[in-house]
Amino acid sequence: MSKEENVVFEKEIAQKIKEIDCTMALEGMPLTKAIKETLKKCYYGLTSPELEIEKLKEKYKQIHG
Repeated sequence: MSKEENVVFEKEIAQKIKEIDCTMALEGMPLTKAIKETLKKCYYGLTSPELEIEKLKEKYKQIHG
């Protein structure tokens, strides 16, 4: 990916995350910095939504048994 393509890709990701954040904010649930970072990692292919869901399930299983 060229530098120009990378800049465009990063802007597109930022725009998508902003749109998600605005939509969630309308529902009274704005995104935290951590959630925005997780979304960014998903867009870059560093993780997947399925893997992140499994992490959340494990976290709350430990907390709530």
